[in-house]
Amino acid sequence: MKNIFNVIVPLFLIFISSASAQKPEILWQFDTFDASYGQSAAADIDGDGRLEIVFGCYRNDSCVYALNAENGSLLWKVNTSRPGKEGCNDVAPLIYDINGDGHLEVIVPSSCNDTTFCFDGRDGAVIWKTPTAGSDSPPIIDDIDGDGNMEILHGQFGGYVICIDARSGRIKWNLEVDTKSWVQTAPTILDANGDGNSDFAVGTWNLASSAQSAYYVFEGKTQKLLWSYPVGNHIYHGSAAADIDSDGKMELLVGAYNDTLYCFDAASGLVKWKYYGRGGYIGAPVTIADFDGDGVCDIAFCSGYTIGVLNNKGNLLWKYNLPYIETAFRGVIAADINGDEYKDAIFCTSGGKLIALNGKKGEEIWKINIGEYSGIDKFDINHAPLIADFNGDGLLDIFFVGGFSEYPDFSKNRGRAYLLSIGKGNGPDWLMFQHDFRRRSALCGAQSVSVKEEFTSPQFSVIQDFDSREITFHSSSNLSGTAVIVNTLGQIMLKKGIEPKCKNKIDLDKIPAGAYYFMVKSSHGIELYGSMLLK
Repeated sequence: MKNIFNVIVPLFLIFISSASAQKPEILWQFDTFDASYGQSAAADIDGDGRLEIVFGCYRNDSCVYALNAENGSLLWKVNTSRPGKEGCNDVAPLIYDINGDGHLEVIVPSSCNDTTFCFDGRDGAVIWKTPTAGSDSPPIIDDIDGDGNMEILHGQFGGYVICIDARSGRIKWNLEVDTKSWVQTAPTILDANGDGNSDFAVGTWNLASSAQSAYYVFEGKTQKLLWSYPVGNHIYHGSAAADIDSDGKMELLVGAYNDTLYCFDAASGLVKWKYYGRGGYIGAPVTIADFDGDGVCDIAFCSGYTIGVLNNKGNLLWKYNLPYIETAFRGVIAADINGDEYKDAIFCTSGGKLIALNGKKGEEIWKINIGEYSGIDKFDINHAPLIADFNGDGLLDIFFVGGFSEYPDFSKNRGRAYLLSIGKGNGPDWLMFQHDFRRRSALCGAQSVSVKEEFTSPQFSVIQDFDSREITFHSSSNLSGTAVIVNTLGQIMLKKGIEPKCKNKIDLDKIPAGAYYFMVKSSHGIELYGSMLLK
């Protein structure tokens, strides 16, 4: 049932409308036995210098797939089912080098088979698997407790957040959030209270009463509740985090099924503003980016059958009605795909359409009925797209998975993955669900608005100069170390030794614009780490 098409197929016959000369073309397609609800992630997982794409499929298929992105050929697949438990791989994968050996691993929680898996990115071999309560929550990775080792967090059915040692798969703790709920959101990682340590935010889907659903922020090291807020209805997808109003403090933005988008002060839990969507419900994650090019963060949201963009004060800039009352449940991704210097809003719909809107005014760049082309009845794209130059031809491509699902008899379910070439653009790449492995869904809004940001520990300090694109690693003791800068997929962009009692200034001009993470390692472990945004 696997059909790979490596020829380019023009899509002009299935265009509904086009506001530009861009005409996306199908590069390849890949058939599966069910739809994909778990989103996807891309990285060079086999070390061949080219991107691969990983995604999971639902019950009738039960496999996690890794495809070579340049042509859609299968690198590996793993069936995660076991007797009596289908492999419902409906959670976004996480790709990261969990043990520092230079090879990437793939982390996938499953819902029906209540297990979280860690696969070797090169061949899909199982490195570890950890029993859980089952999960719809996309995993994150962070040194959440500051012990120098990385941990994986995700929500669980039953109302818990689990913390797993990334190297071994050992459960470190299981936090009770609300045992009458499911925690289906991805944890969002940020320094909420400004103490220099990681915190995490989750929302609940209360099974007893939707009115009891709430949003929570916990301290990472102790799991102490910092604050909570009763939103009064279900929360499914996770939140976005950034300093959207340049006040030097982080904001958290999350939508709920009462059709309300909340903007919280991350430190106090104070509601800075609310926006009522008037579309039915806000179930998708919001996306933070500068859509209108004014240098200030904006917020894209999906309310029922509408897409909209707000400014950082919660005022509506534009709204777009989806065709035929369709939905875009996995949200909007942001990238300049037509070279006009504005970030565009790109998304997939429940009616099998792929749509790109100009971020400044919300006008259509193009709208494509993939469902009509697919030949699959009731083709639904319940999947957020990825964007990158996947085949190395200098043009941007877009990847997504759709299909047909029917229950309780799912034997006729089908799915299909597509890669389309969409032309010249400025990007940036969008390579995983909610953009990065902290699930912050943000392309703008730094942790701090100062020109220079400083991070310190007893032995080391790091100063980033945002104006000159320089970063200085300073050892104030006799301890030497190694400075490492990684991108949002955990790939090492820079690695440099730090001499003791020395200021080591590093030029970052060769690193593309985007979000990155740095760490300083010594023989004692991780001494210091943080995030930075390069412009």
